[in-house]
Amino acid sequence: MAKPREVLEMLIPDSLWIINGEEYEGITFVEGPTITKEQFEAGFAQYDSWKAQQDAAKAAEKQALLAKLGITEDEAKLLLS
Repeated sequence: MAKPREVLEMLIPDSLWIINGEEYEGITFVEGPTITKEQFEAGFAQYDSWKAQQDAAKAAEKQALLAKLGITEDEAKLLLS
């Protein structure tokens, strides 16, 4: 289940806001775009698929980089430790 903070970060990543509690009424939009209560509530249903897409894209980028470098994930971990 998505947290309100995660939904806000997904819907309006370039905005500055403060949230007190977990309801739309607790959001104070400080700077940048805002959203409606309906958009906020709908964001909870959208979050899981959006997050899965983000994770898949990140994994694909990681695999592409490893392939470009010609190393395995374990070898990359050794280099970074």
